[in-house]
Amino acid sequence: MAMIWGGRVRFLAALVLAILMGGEGSACPLNDTLKLCVLSGQNLPALHSGIDRGDWTVDKPSPVVNPSPEPRTGRELYTMPSGLQFALYYQEYRNLFSATCSLDYFGALGADRSKDLRCSSAEFEAFEAGLSAASVGAVTTERKESGTAYLIEGQNTWMKVVVAGNPKDPLNTWVETSVLTRP
Repeated sequence: MAMIWGGRVRFLAALVLAILMGGEGSACPLNDTLKLCVLSGQNLPALHSGIDRGDWTVDKPSPVVNPSPEPRTGRELYTMPSGLQFALYYQEYRNLFSATCSLDYFGALGADRSKDLRCSSAEFEAFEAGLSAASVGAVTTERKESGTAYLIEGQNTWMKVVVAGNPKDPLNTWVETSVLTRP
């Protein structure tokens, strides 16, 4: 049953990503956020299998900071095909994986890529549909003038996805993930 559900999630995510990729020519960080941080950011093997498939590259593989078995912590810098970079900070414990995946917002601004941080309304709507279709649980949305926060609550996974700004302004995104690996 898990394989059937996983196949359905991958199909829906691929559909949403196709919608996102059909944007107005901008890089739109929402596509990369969904692919890297939400769909693959729940564990290191998923992130590293994306490297093997050529979905993204990792610029700085994380050395093991703590040589003891627990907790294992690290940082990796991912570059997406769009050229946008995301930093991933993680901690692995015996029963918990915790990570923060964030767009290198200031790096994009410094490289004069602010146009790549804009998204169309259709891309924003597709991103929201993607969160609902590909999430591991119920999605709660909170909108403010400064941006939108999404809380995704699953059986063993909790995510907070934050999109600062709006489609007309440069967007900054980050995702905080906690996964109970052995309930």
